[in-house]
Amino acid sequence: MIKPYIIFSDLDGTLLDYHTYSFESALPALNQIQKENIPLILVSSKTRRELSFYQAKLCLTEVPFVVENGSAIYTPIGYFKGLRECEISGEDDRYPLGKTYYEIETILKEISEKHNYNIRGFHNASREEVEKKTDLSGNELQMALTREFSIPLFYDTDAEQILNEEIEKYNLQILYGGRFMHLLSRVDKGEAMSIIMEGYRERQGRDDLQSVAIGDSLNDFAMLAAADHAILVKKHDGSYERRQTLENVTYSPGIGPEGWNRSLINILQIGGSDE
Repeated sequence: MIKPYIIFSDLDGTLLDYHTYSFESALPALNQIQKENIPLILVSSKTRRELSFYQAKLCLTEVPFVVENGSAIYTPIGYFKGLRECEISGEDDRYPLGKTYYEIETILKEISEKHNYNIRGFHNASREEVEKKTDLSGNELQMALTREFSIPLFYDTDAEQILNEEIEKYNLQILYGGRFMHLLSRVDKGEAMSIIMEGYRERQGRDDLQSVAIGDSLNDFAMLAAADHAILVKKHDGSYERRQTLENVTYSPGIGPEGWNRSLINILQIGGSDE
């Protein structure tokens, strides 16, 4: 019998191939998760529109998801009862945890003007620049540009230094992803995961639920550190994220979705043999 897991997964470079955005290599584990009726929660730097798109592709439309590195949680309306204050947003309940895009953009402009330095990112780059850096186009690119709570910035050591001097007083932070630095409120994927686990314990009426978190980049580390079972996926270049260290983490035996697949199948098999 499978243990009562809730699985939280990053997307880019983890469940999705870094270059092709394919999840084909992860299908065996995805099928087992679906068969066992285990909630799979997408937790990503991606936007609401992007995550809704991938939820549909992955047949995950009736579970929560976390957008923009923990900036907000979306659930089907009424999914969690009395968890905390939420907003009705279209066909979802929204639990905002951070500042809005427009608040962050205003702060970023103030910092850029103060230092007379053009900090480049999604807020001021051309569509062509973003397309080149993301390998996205058409509707997928537009979904990536439709942000609510964070601004992806191009990697730039001078901009990084300026921001690190300024953002603490605005209660902002930089999170480091595979392609971009992300400027957002002092929220993280771990906090969002903990809130969702609280909601599931109440929803299912049980205290023995265990969180499984899987990711590949620094912006996943708060989630991995807060999880009962943490898996660090090998990056697209064959390395593991080494800028920080984690205790009690399992290293995936493969890159991206291949490593995702093998690691989760192993966890589910071990979990099944315990009971």
